[in-house]
This record gives sequence, structure tokens and C-alpha cells, in this order.
Amino acid sequence: MRLRELCQEGRRRLEACGIEEAELDSRLLLCGALHMDTGAYLAHMEDDALPEVTALYERYLSERERRRPLQYILGYTEFMGLRFRVDERVLIPRQDTELLCELVLSEHKDRDCSLLDLCTGSGAIAVSLALLGGYSRVTATDISEPALELARENLRLDLEERDLKAASRTGADSVSATACIRQNISFVCGDLFGPVREAMRAQGIEAYDIIVSNPPYISEQELEELEPEVRLFEPRNALWGSEDGLIFYRRIASEAGSYMRAGGRLYLEIGFDQGREVSELLRKHGFINVSVHRDYSGHDRVVSAEAGL
Repeated sequence: MRLRELCQEGRRRLEACGIEEAELDSRLLLCGALHMDTGAYLAHMEDDALPEVTALYERYLSERERRRPLQYILGYTEFMGLRFRVDERVLIPRQDTELLCELVLSEHKDRDCSLLDLCTGSGAIAVSLALLGGYSRVTATDISEPALELARENLRLDLEERDLKAASRTGADSVSATACIRQNISFVCGDLFGPVREAMRAQGIEAYDIIVSNPPYISEQELEELEPEVRLFEPRNALWGSEDGLIFYRRIASEAGSYMRAGGRLYLEIGFDQGREVSELLRKHGFINVSVHRDYSGHDRVVSAEAGL
């Protein structure tokens, strides 16, 4: 069987399971089995499929048919133009979250910034901002030690490739990019701000210039309505945000100001219907210049605010 025919058969199988992007998923899974990118696959799609490729592709398809996420099957995902390892220890980084990173990068050009990432998970936000923004001191926390193990792996992943991308984006040379990512990120385990004071002392930080977070924000009712890929496979503690989805925003709004310099900026990813409530929470706790930013689909996605005096 030719590779093209194998891919078509995969598409039919995934369509039968109700997977919306069956054609894309079947091609990406085959590319994963081939260890090729899409361009290389298209150049070889009329080649005969080797038995070992067919066997691995069959395994991938079987996992996808039971709705295991594509990214977990392949073992990685792309975020901010960088590759990150992912598995069931962490939430899969979404393209929507790139808006948060893009806002930080556009509004903070000074590399002499300290940044705190709460609920870091895979480390995608912290590593992307440290590398692409060149920020001098980055702290990332998570309550899950298994998640932090993977985040630390992502810190070490593909440094040479990332250096080139960082250099092209920031104007930094590859040596400075490597120094930034290796030396200036601290991953610490604990519940939100629990481990932060000790991390600040260790990194010589008096107050953070930037705090970011993509906390769990799915309500109890919404959790049961999620697609099987999310509900059955992604870690519940990275999704569940209490009965109304707002528990972590309440805690961050009440505590963040104690860790920020006056005029520092806070960036929070939110659910599409949480902009007003999260904004009110921040204003209640002294934050000013509160703004809601929409994603490319027109949905509320990030709330940013400035720490008051």
C-alpha cells in the first residue's frame, strides 16, 4: 500500500469515530510514524509504506480512535513556534494561550524584567517568554511535581533550534538566548504563591514586574460537557476551577499585589464568558487599567491589569 492510500484509510477510520479534523489528524499521525514533516511526506506520498511504518501508524490510529489527544500520541505540540513535550501529566498548550504571550512580549521590551508564571504545567508560557522575551529572571510554579518534571524537560529541549528562533525574533545572539533559558528560570512546586517568597529570595527578586497565569477555569458543569479528548485524558486538576470556575482568579486577585511592584502588569487567560467577573475581581483588589483582550475568534481570552500603589 502506498503512503497516500494508507493516509486515506486512516482518514476514513477517524471520520467513522466522529473526529472532526480526521484528514489533518490522519496525515499528522502518519508523518509522526514516518518521522517526517508534512513537506517531506507530500514528496514521498506515492512511496510504498514499510511494514514498520504501517504497524506504528496502526497503533497511533487505534489510540486516536479511542479519542486520546493527537498531541499525547505524538508526544509533542507546537506553541509560539517552539516544540514542547506533552503527555498526560500536563494540559496541552493551546493556540489561544499564545495571545497572552504575545501581549507580554509586545508590552515589555525591557529584558531586565522579573516574571512569575503561576500554574505553569508544561512550562510552555514560562519557557517561551524567557526565550523570546529574554527576560532576566523567570519563576514558574505548579502544584503538580509530575508536571514540573515535564516542564524541566522542556527547559532542556532543542536548545540549539530554539536559540535560532529566539535570535531571529529578539535580535539576541544564540549564546545569550541559551544563557537566558538555562540560568534564569526557576521551577518550584507549590500551591499558587506558596513557594514564591523562597524562590524570590533565591533569585534576588524584590517584586515581580510581570505575573502571568493560565489557571484552571472550567466550572463543574462545563467539565462534564467537554469533548472526550479533554474530559477523559487531560489532568482534571489543570482544568477544574471550582463550581463557578473562578476560585483561582479570586485567589490570584487577592494575593498577586503583594508580590508585584507598583505599575507591574498581570495577565490572566480566561474562559470566553469570564471577562467581566475577572475584571471586577481585579478592580476590587486594587488593580487599575484593567483590559479584556479578545482572541482571533473574537472571544474574550485574556484580562490584563496594572498593580496599583
